[in-house]
Amino acid sequence: MTSIGFYFNVVDKPALVNQLVQKALKQHRQITLFTSDEATAHQVSDWLWSSISTGFNANVLADHVLAPITPVLVEWQAQRIHQDDLLINLQPKQLTLFSRFKHLVELVGQDDVDKAEARKRFAFYRDRGYAIKSVDMLKNSI
Repeated sequence: MTSIGFYFNVVDKPALVNQLVQKALKQHRQITLFTSDEATAHQVSDWLWSSISTGFNANVLADHVLAPITPVLVEWQAQRIHQDDLLINLQPKQLTLFSRFKHLVELVGQDDVDKAEARKRFAFYRDRGYAIKSVDMLKNSI
């Protein structure tokens, strides 16, 4: 069964994404970052390539020729995802593909719309018996 983690009260999503990716790579995980559209996928890819002061997080879009051998993929179309280890959801909608992954991470910002959508996703997972780990980013760090 997929393990699910909610990080809520996230002030800086790009910074948290980079931290989560770095942590997962140290654990030799494969990561898919799922976005709502192509423009956002390119933006997330740019975060990963340029947001770390000491380096970068190499990544490609899921349709790239190097996707099968790259541990970090960014995608907005479910049918092009090749990995099933760690999924980081970066869009507000309920994902239907989450159950094929070993781990799912949901990021929740501080605005009311983001929180309302996250509550729906949280209830969906909880009502189906998934164990959910919640992390309040105002009180914790990863």
